[in-house]
Amino acid sequence: MKPSSPLTSRPAIFVYGAIVVVVAVMVGAVFVSPLLSTERQFADYNVDNDKVAIHGYDTVAYFTEGEPTKGSTEFERSWQDARWQFASATNRDLFTANPDRYAPQYGGYCAGGLSVGEFADVDPGAWTIVDGKLYLNKTKELRDAWRKAPEAHVANANYNWDNNRGNLRDAY
Repeated sequence: MKPSSPLTSRPAIFVYGAIVVVVAVMVGAVFVSPLLSTERQFADYNVDNDKVAIHGYDTVAYFTEGEPTKGSTEFERSWQDARWQFASATNRDLFTANPDRYAPQYGGYCAGGLSVGEFADVDPGAWTIVDGKLYLNKTKELRDAWRKAPEAHVANANYNWDNNRGNLRDAY
Protein backbone atom coordinates (compact mmCIF):
# COMPACT_ATOMS: atom_id res chain seq x y z
CA MET A 1 0.00 0.00 0.00
CA LYS A 2 1.33 3.34 -1.05
CA PRO A 3 1.33 6.17 1.58
CA SER A 4 -1.04 9.07 0.83
CA SER A 5 0.37 12.46 -0.04
CA PRO A 6 -0.23 15.38 2.37
CA LEU A 7 -2.62 16.96 -0.15
CA THR A 8 -4.79 13.84 -0.46
CA SER A 9 -4.82 12.78 3.19
CA ARG A 10 -8.10 12.66 5.07
CA PRO A 11 -7.37 15.86 7.06
CA ALA A 12 -6.48 17.74 3.87
CA ILE A 13 -9.64 16.58 2.12
CA PHE A 14 -11.66 17.66 5.18
CA VAL A 15 -10.07 21.15 5.10
CA TYR A 16 -10.71 21.48 1.34
CA GLY A 17 -14.32 20.47 1.84
CA ALA A 18 -14.76 23.03 4.63
CA ILE A 19 -13.29 25.75 2.42
CA VAL A 20 -15.72 24.85 -0.38
CA VAL A 21 -18.67 25.06 2.05
CA VAL A 22 -17.54 28.44 3.41
CA VAL A 23 -17.08 29.86 -0.10
CA ALA A 24 -20.49 28.53 -1.17
CA VAL A 25 -22.17 30.15 1.84
CA MET A 26 -20.45 33.47 1.16
CA VAL A 27 -21.43 33.40 -2.51
CA GLY A 28 -25.01 32.59 -1.52
CA ALA A 29 -25.12 35.43 0.97
CA VAL A 30 -23.86 37.93 -1.58
CA PHE A 31 -25.84 36.85 -4.64
CA VAL A 32 -28.87 34.85 -3.56
CA SER A 33 -30.14 36.46 -0.35
CA PRO A 34 -30.95 39.83 -2.00
CA LEU A 35 -33.10 37.95 -4.49
CA LEU A 36 -35.01 36.27 -1.66
CA SER A 37 -35.55 39.45 0.34
CA THR A 38 -39.13 40.68 0.46
CA GLU A 39 -38.21 44.03 1.99
CA ARG A 40 -38.76 46.83 -0.51
CA GLN A 41 -36.32 49.70 -0.45
CA PHE A 42 -38.14 53.01 -0.66
CA ALA A 43 -36.58 56.18 -1.96
CA ASP A 44 -36.54 59.30 0.18
CA TYR A 45 -39.13 60.80 -2.18
CA ASN A 46 -42.20 59.19 -3.67
CA VAL A 47 -41.60 59.56 -7.40
CA ASP A 48 -42.87 57.89 -10.56
CA ASN A 49 -40.69 56.06 -13.08
CA ASP A 50 -39.59 59.40 -14.55
CA LYS A 51 -38.64 60.64 -11.04
CA VAL A 52 -41.51 63.16 -11.00
CA ALA A 53 -42.59 63.97 -7.44
CA ILE A 54 -46.22 63.99 -6.24
CA HIS A 55 -47.63 62.96 -9.61
CA GLY A 56 -46.54 66.25 -11.17
CA TYR A 57 -48.58 68.45 -8.84
CA ASP A 58 -47.29 71.84 -7.74
CA THR A 59 -46.34 71.49 -4.08
CA VAL A 60 -46.26 75.29 -3.59
CA ALA A 61 -49.83 75.71 -4.88
CA TYR A 62 -51.21 73.85 -1.85
CA PHE A 63 -49.96 76.79 0.21
CA THR A 64 -50.56 79.68 -2.20
CA GLU A 65 -53.74 78.56 -4.00
CA GLY A 66 -55.18 76.34 -1.27
CA GLU A 67 -55.81 73.51 -3.71
CA PRO A 68 -53.98 70.86 -5.71
CA THR A 69 -52.77 72.28 -8.99
CA LYS A 70 -51.07 70.34 -11.75
CA GLY A 71 -47.54 71.50 -12.52
CA SER A 72 -45.85 71.78 -15.88
CA THR A 73 -42.54 70.61 -17.30
CA GLU A 74 -42.06 74.23 -18.36
CA PHE A 75 -41.59 75.16 -14.69
CA GLU A 76 -39.61 72.22 -13.41
CA ARG A 77 -36.90 72.06 -10.76
CA SER A 78 -34.70 69.12 -9.73
CA TRP A 79 -34.25 68.65 -6.00
CA GLN A 80 -33.31 65.62 -3.90
CA ASP A 81 -33.07 63.35 -6.95
CA ALA A 82 -36.66 64.16 -7.92
CA ARG A 83 -38.27 66.33 -10.58
CA TRP A 84 -40.69 68.87 -9.09
CA GLN A 85 -43.18 70.53 -11.42
CA PHE A 86 -44.89 73.86 -10.82
CA ALA A 87 -47.80 75.79 -12.30
CA SER A 88 -45.78 78.99 -12.56
CA ALA A 89 -42.27 80.39 -12.48
CA THR A 90 -43.19 82.18 -9.25
CA ASN A 91 -44.05 78.91 -7.52
CA ARG A 92 -40.88 77.28 -8.85
CA ASP A 93 -38.83 80.18 -7.51
CA LEU A 94 -40.55 80.03 -4.10
CA PHE A 95 -39.72 76.33 -3.90
CA THR A 96 -36.13 76.90 -5.03
CA ALA A 97 -35.64 79.51 -2.30
CA ASN A 98 -36.97 77.21 0.46
CA PRO A 99 -37.75 73.63 -0.64
CA ASP A 100 -38.03 72.28 2.91
CA ARG A 101 -40.88 74.73 3.55
CA TYR A 102 -42.95 73.46 0.62
CA ALA A 103 -42.00 69.81 0.10
CA PRO A 104 -44.56 67.35 1.45
CA GLN A 105 -43.74 65.53 4.64
CA TYR A 106 -42.43 61.96 4.53
CA GLY A 107 -41.13 62.41 1.01
CA GLY A 108 -44.65 62.61 -0.39
CA TYR A 109 -45.65 59.15 0.83
CA CYS A 110 -49.04 58.71 2.51
CA ALA A 111 -48.98 60.29 5.98
CA GLY A 112 -51.82 58.08 7.19
CA GLY A 113 -50.10 54.97 5.93
CA LEU A 114 -46.83 55.89 7.61
CA SER A 115 -48.67 56.46 10.88
CA VAL A 116 -49.81 52.81 10.84
CA GLY A 117 -46.55 51.36 9.52
CA GLU A 118 -47.11 51.30 5.74
CA PHE A 119 -45.58 52.90 2.70
CA ALA A 120 -48.32 53.96 0.29
CA ASP A 121 -48.70 56.16 -2.75
CA VAL A 122 -50.92 59.24 -2.59
CA ASP A 123 -53.83 60.97 -4.24
CA PRO A 124 -52.67 64.59 -4.68
CA GLY A 125 -56.27 65.64 -3.94
CA ALA A 126 -56.09 64.06 -0.44
CA TRP A 127 -54.04 66.66 1.39
CA THR A 128 -53.86 68.65 4.61
CA ILE A 129 -51.66 71.44 5.89
CA VAL A 130 -50.96 71.25 9.63
CA ASP A 131 -48.64 73.69 11.38
CA GLY A 132 -47.37 74.94 8.01
CA LYS A 133 -46.48 71.45 6.73
CA LEU A 134 -48.04 69.60 3.80
CA TYR A 135 -49.27 66.03 4.38
CA LEU A 136 -50.59 63.85 1.57
CA ASN A 137 -52.75 60.74 1.90
CA LYS A 138 -53.65 57.78 -0.28
CA THR A 139 -57.39 58.53 -0.36
CA LYS A 140 -59.72 61.31 0.70
CA GLU A 141 -61.38 58.89 3.14
CA LEU A 142 -58.05 58.20 4.80
CA ARG A 143 -57.32 61.93 4.86
CA ASP A 144 -60.64 62.57 6.61
CA ALA A 145 -59.83 59.95 9.26
CA TRP A 146 -56.30 61.35 9.58
CA ARG A 147 -57.67 64.86 10.14
CA LYS A 148 -59.59 63.70 13.25
CA ALA A 149 -56.34 63.25 15.19
CA PRO A 150 -53.51 64.76 13.19
CA GLU A 151 -51.15 65.18 16.17
CA ALA A 152 -51.28 61.46 16.99
CA HIS A 153 -50.86 60.48 13.34
CA VAL A 154 -47.94 62.88 12.90
CA ALA A 155 -46.23 61.51 16.02
CA ASN A 156 -46.57 57.91 14.79
CA ALA A 157 -45.57 58.77 11.23
CA ASN A 158 -42.56 60.79 12.45
CA TYR A 159 -41.39 57.81 14.48
CA ASN A 160 -41.82 55.39 11.58
CA TRP A 161 -40.17 57.74 9.08
CA ASP A 162 -37.19 58.49 11.34
CA ASN A 163 -36.65 55.13 13.08
CA ASN A 164 -38.54 52.31 11.42
CA ARG A 165 -38.41 52.86 7.66
CA GLY A 166 -36.82 49.52 6.82
CA ASN A 167 -39.59 47.59 8.59
CA LEU A 168 -42.67 49.24 7.07
CA ARG A 169 -45.18 47.24 5.05
CA ASP A 170 -45.65 47.94 1.36
CA ALA A 171 -49.24 49.11 0.76
CA TYR A 172 -48.72 49.99 -2.88
